[in-house]
Amino acid sequence: MSRKVAYRFPALQALPTALAFAPREAIDRQMRAAEALMQAVEGEREYPIDFALFRITGFRPRQPSDRTALGRELVHDLGALVLDLSLRLKLDGTEREGGALSPDEAARTFDVSFKTMQRLREDGLCAHWIERNGTPRVWMYRESIARFVAQHAQRIEAATRFRRFSGEESRAMLNAAGELMEHGHSLNSAALVLADKHGRSHEGVRLLLMRHFGRTRSAEARKVERASRFAERAWRFGVDLTKIAARIGRSESLVRSIVDHRRAVRLRAMPLPFVALPTFELYGAEETLLAPQSVREGLVVALEDSDAIALLKSARACRKSRAFVRDASARRAQQVARGAAMHFLIRRAKQTLQGCGRRPSRAVLDAIETDLRWAAQLRRALVASALTIASARMDQFFAGEPELLRVDELRTLLRALRDRLVTIVAQYDPSRQDLEALAGLEADFVLAHFDAQRSRRAASKQSLSEGTSMEPLLDAAAPWLSEVDRLWKRRAALASLSAPQRELLLARYGWHGSAPCTLAQVAERVRTSVALATRKLYDAETALRRA
Repeated sequence: MSRKVAYRFPALQALPTALAFAPREAIDRQMRAAEALMQAVEGEREYPIDFALFRITGFRPRQPSDRTALGRELVHDLGALVLDLSLRLKLDGTEREGGALSPDEAARTFDVSFKTMQRLREDGLCAHWIERNGTPRVWMYRESIARFVAQHAQRIEAATRFRRFSGEESRAMLNAAGELMEHGHSLNSAALVLADKHGRSHEGVRLLLMRHFGRTRSAEARKVERASRFAERAWRFGVDLTKIAARIGRSESLVRSIVDHRRAVRLRAMPLPFVALPTFELYGAEETLLAPQSVREGLVVALEDSDAIALLKSARACRKSRAFVRDASARRAQQVARGAAMHFLIRRAKQTLQGCGRRPSRAVLDAIETDLRWAAQLRRALVASALTIASARMDQFFAGEPELLRVDELRTLLRALRDRLVTIVAQYDPSRQDLEALAGLEADFVLAHFDAQRSRRAASKQSLSEGTSMEPLLDAAAPWLSEVDRLWKRRAALASLSAPQRELLLARYGWHGSAPCTLAQVAERVRTSVALATRKLYDAETALRRA
């Protein structure tokens, strides 16, 4: 069965439901009224929805509406209504004179393509669900086709004049196009010459040549693309835009525009999942969700995630702390606040990105990347909380000594836990779920699966002084972090910078556990202009790269 057609107007969508217990005669009468209205509607005129309802049902709505619809939109919904009502009538095609045709048979009758038949249906050619061998199929009555042909004779005639390229004609065109392109013609100009010669459309010939020769680009276009890629790579390595512009022979403003455009393209290509909460639509949601202190501060992760044994020890120390033992309710409230803020920031960044156009401004891109940095910090903090709970399940499962596992087994187990916990944090709904309960369940699942697959021999005790390092676990918590924070892996060298530069970078990127700042907020903090703050930040980032 074909997929159900979606309505555009709720008033018409409600009609089949209103006829749920109506007799067959009433359903057939309203279906035929909808068909008649489809023929009378003009595509570019506006019609009141109440008028359409009156023409179909014979009754005026109790609550009049001033909403109107264009004729082509109304035809779309009337066609969907006819399909819905015909499905309830269980038609077999013999109800009307001449019977019914399938879309393929109708296309052969008109000598047009199947896609043209689909377009004709959008213009008002009425279709019905007809049962064939017990299965409903979308067919068309000959009577409906005859009425449509009489009303749209010119459209049908134009469609029948259309013909595809024959094999011989295609080969002749491709050979001629190859000769033209060898003599200096571009693909587009060759298509223009051949279209005039063969009496075909320019677009049709161009598409034929593109399918055969591929999308060819001029040498200048390839040169621009190489320069754009080079400019973006150099900017990501921290090269000054003035030097990049001098290197590729372009103006600094153009280079900045190219870099910003490619940044936006990369951000749009990244998956940014979030959970839409009802509170997002309330008045003042931004101020309420982003105001709590637990959302703006204290986001530093206490776990040592680059060493397997150190991670277990730091997780135990965190669980034994007074705050963790005594304030379970406060800890859960903190997780709820951080989860809601994380989803809100990702949602705001995606909405801003979708509405900023093809060439976003620098300030808009800065706001988007700042929101994503903040959301990444919150995501890391939530994954670290879940990993702390999971480490307790590990201690219980291995009788307090998971360190006795082989190093490769321990690393594999921690990575599996991390992957599951990142997934549940990304889907965490703070309005309905308890993060710690979810983390415990996921840890139990991973541990049971690990125990079933690990080797049966007893794990031998190994030296704990070396060989337990691994890649940082929490860096995978937010996949977009490396895109919006190019210096994340260099933050350990902050101690070698001067105090003003260190404070500037901490405020900009939020590495000290607080909310990151936009360029405008950084400029306000250091009491200078955005241009001077940008220059100071560039100097600090350059010093960090060299440290």
